[in-house]
Amino acid sequence: MKRRQFVKNTAILATGVLIFSETDVHASIKNEEKSNVLDLNPLVKSEEKISINGFVKDFETLTPITNAKIYVSVKRNRFYSLSRELHSKNGSYRINSGFTNSGKISEKLQVKITADGYKTYKSYLYLTKNGCNLHSGEWDYNPNFNPEYCPQNNKSVDEIISKFNFHLIKK
Repeated sequence: MKRRQFVKNTAILATGVLIFSETDVHASIKNEEKSNVLDLNPLVKSEEKISINGFVKDFETLTPITNAKIYVSVKRNRFYSLSRELHSKNGSYRINSGFTNSGKISEKLQVKITADGYKTYKSYLYLTKNGCNLHSGEWDYNPNFNPEYCPQNNKSVDEIISKFNFHLIKK
C-alpha cells in the first residue's frame, strides 16, 4: 500500500514539474542562444493571439539600448505565475501571448527593465482583445512621457500586433 502511494505521488510530482516548469522540456528543442522573443502563449490552444514588439530606447536620444534585460511576469491564475527573462538584441524585443476560449479577456504583465546607466523601469502592460494598454505608472517613471509613445494596436482577424517602445531615463 505504501509503495502504491509513493508511486502515485511521484507520478503527480513528475507531471507537475513537466507542465509547470519554467523551461521548455521537450526532446526536440535546439540549444539556441538567448533570443529577443518571449513566448507567453497559454498551454491550451489560443484562438486570438497578441504580440508586442518594439525597442528599448534612450528617452533623450531615442537610440536603442543594446544591453537591456527585460523581466516579464504574468499571473495566469491564483496559484501559478510565470516569470521570464529576455535580453534585447540591438535594443529590440518581442512578446507573444494569446487568449484562450475560456473567456479570459485580459492579462496583466509586470515588466521590469534593467540596463547599465539607466534607472530601473518597472511598470505594467495590459493585454486585452483590443490590444496592449499602458498602466498610469508610466508617468511615475517618466513625468515627461509623451502620449504619442503609447502602444499602437493593429488588429487582424485572429491576431493583434502592438508596437510599443520602452523609453528609459538615465540615472
